[in-house]
Amino acid sequence: MRVNGRLRAVHRRWLVDSSNVVGSRPDGWCRDRPAALARLLDEIIRWREVSGDSVLVVADGHPTARVPEGALYGLEFRYARSNERDSADDEIFSVVRGDPQPERATVVTSDRRLRERVTELGVQVEGAGRFLSRIADIESRQHDRAVLAHFGIDESALLGRGGEARVFALDADRVLRLPHPGVDAVALNDRRRFLEAIGAADVQVTIPEVLERREVEGRLVVVERRLPGRNAMEVLAEDSTDRAALIRHHLDVASRIERFLCPSDRFGELWGDEAMTAPTFREWATARLAVSLRRAGDAFADIDPNRLTDELVAVLPDSARPVLVHLDAFLGNMLAEPSRITALLDFGPMTIAGPSDLDALVAIAYLAPEITPTANAQDRAVATAWAAEAGLTDALGPAERWIAAYWTGAVDDQRLQQWTARILRQS
Repeated sequence: MRVNGRLRAVHRRWLVDSSNVVGSRPDGWCRDRPAALARLLDEIIRWREVSGDSVLVVADGHPTARVPEGALYGLEFRYARSNERDSADDEIFSVVRGDPQPERATVVTSDRRLRERVTELGVQVEGAGRFLSRIADIESRQHDRAVLAHFGIDESALLGRGGEARVFALDADRVLRLPHPGVDAVALNDRRRFLEAIGAADVQVTIPEVLERREVEGRLVVVERRLPGRNAMEVLAEDSTDRAALIRHHLDVASRIERFLCPSDRFGELWGDEAMTAPTFREWATARLAVSLRRAGDAFADIDPNRLTDELVAVLPDSARPVLVHLDAFLGNMLAEPSRITALLDFGPMTIAGPSDLDALVAIAYLAPEITPTANAQDRAVATAWAAEAGLTDALGPAERWIAAYWTGAVDDQRLQQWTARILRQS
């Protein structure tokens, strides 16, 4: 396309029938469908980052804890939310039928009936096998596969994806953290030094432990000890789980994070490219909210970071010296067994030196349905009762509003944006 005499790339819109694509691979996907879907989404995300195309992935059925729906690293993922067979096909057809530019859309499926239906609307179709080859051919994935092969594993060993790295199972005792392209050695070193600095603490759970750092195929990779348990959001949803006990232990763990050694006497982030620090929590917290709100643009232009910080500081203990605050200690960053948390993950660049009680308070706020979709009203009632027993009832509202404002800057996360708007607009 030529605009004002210059060429502009025309990106396509892809609509992916994920059940059909997942089912086209003889890799044992039926033994763990959510895991197979998570692997496919990771592959599509990596390809979309290179192509720049718009991607909608549709799955049959209803949301799961392992793969919630919404915006996901640049693509949109949704469930057809029906128990009827081929409900995803109907959803894709409905989307295509409402597209004002169907000639720019490509539906990915090998289902004959869906191919016929969308072709009649002028839409291109690509088979599942061809699409899998397309997304496998990008250079970064080829490089990753060479790294994984060095350890005798392949992409099917994927355990999860975070902001810094993808994590693969090496064996029963170890995992491989494969950093995303662009994550440099400095960031990995900062994380390793931080984990060493905070030491051991009586928090009743394990935390990541770096066993080895090495360069493989020109990439710096990290081998860590494999931690016990499974994703706590998934465990919460299982019939065998003692939900009240798990929620209470989750909050007990969050409240004990401050027992780790805090490696700074200034308030604010402990490392990272965007680290800010200040001599008081009030100064740091106000400045951090101001940055987030500016990123959010006009949507929250009326929110006063000073007022929200003052409300929070007024209900927290005086903190002359900071304690360690994870600040992202929600169930998605924990592993669990029925009734108890077993491991605490993802001490990331948002980990701060901050005030006491903040981790427990934000952990309760994160039980919101937009953030923890497997938590229900009864779980939130258990958390509220826990807060009352801990003497934190008056701090719940101010902490929730402050952390919601903190996340306004995450403009690419649809679920977080829905939550922040709900919390800040009702206050």
